[in-house]
Amino acid sequence: MSLTPKHRSSEATDEAMQEGLMAGGLVLAPALGGLYIAMRNSAGFVKATNWQSRTAMVIMPALFTFAWTSERHLDHKMQEIARESQHSRDTVKWAEEVMVESKGEIDKEIHLMDLYRRSVEESGVNVVPGDKLGLHHRFANYLLANPFKVLAGLAVPSVALIYYGRQGKEHLQFSVKLLHTRVFGQFTTLSLMLGIMGFHQYMSTQGKFITQVEADQRVEEMAHIRKALQERLDKEEERQELQAQEIARAHEQVLRERQEAKKAKKAASTKVVATSPTVATVTATSPE
Repeated sequence: MSLTPKHRSSEATDEAMQEGLMAGGLVLAPALGGLYIAMRNSAGFVKATNWQSRTAMVIMPALFTFAWTSERHLDHKMQEIARESQHSRDTVKWAEEVMVESKGEIDKEIHLMDLYRRSVEESGVNVVPGDKLGLHHRFANYLLANPFKVLAGLAVPSVALIYYGRQGKEHLQFSVKLLHTRVFGQFTTLSLMLGIMGFHQYMSTQGKFITQVEADQRVEEMAHIRKALQERLDKEEERQELQAQEIARAHEQVLRERQEAKKAKKAASTKVVATSPTVATVTATSPE
C-alpha cells in the first residue's frame, strides 16, 4: 500500500517532468553538436545516412534520457513524499504521547500545534520566510539532491571552453592543445568537485530549504491526520459499542428462549402427570 498522498501526486509528476526535460535538453545539445561535426567533416557519414537516421541519432538519446530520468525522479519524489507523510503520522503519535495535560481544550490544541511546528523545524529543513524560494535556494536544493549532475553540468562546458580557447593559438600543435586542455580541465574539474562536495556537505548538515507556507502546510497536514485518527477511533469505538449491544441482545434472546423452553418442558411434564390416572383406569376396565 502506497503512503504517498493522492493530493500530492501532481507535485511529484510535475517535478519529474521538469527533471526529465532538463536532462533530455542536456543530452540533445551535444547530440546536435556531434551530428553537425560529423556532417561537416565526414563525407562517408553523409553518404551512409539519410535525414530519418540523422533525426533518430539526435532525438532517441534525448527521449531515452527524458524517460529514464523522469521515471527515476518520480520514484524518488514519491518516496520522499511518503517519508514526509510517515513523519507527519509519527509526529502526531509523538505529540499525543509527550503532550502534558492542560486545563482547557484550547490550550491543548495550541500546545499540539507548537509541537507540530517544532517537529517540522527539527526534521532537517531550513524554513525560509515567504511563499516562494529564491533562485539560490532552489539551486542549493537541486545541488543537494543532484551533486554529480551539477558537477557534470559545470565541468563539461568548462573543459569544452578551455579547448575552444586553445584553437586561436596556431603556433601550438594539436597534441599540445590536448595536453593543455587536459591539465587545465583536470584542475578546473577538481576545483569544482571540491567546492560542490563541500557545499553538499554543508547542505546535508543544514537541510533543504522550504518556504514558511510549505512548513505551515505540513503542520496543517499533521493536524488533519490527528483529526482523521480521532474520527477513526470514535467510529471504531462506536462500532464496538454497537457490536457489544448486539451481543447483549443476542445473549438475552438466547436466555429468553432457554427459559421459554424450560417452561414448555415443565408444562408438558405437568400435563403428563395430570393425565396418568385416567390412563390407568382405562387400562384396568379394558377386559370387561
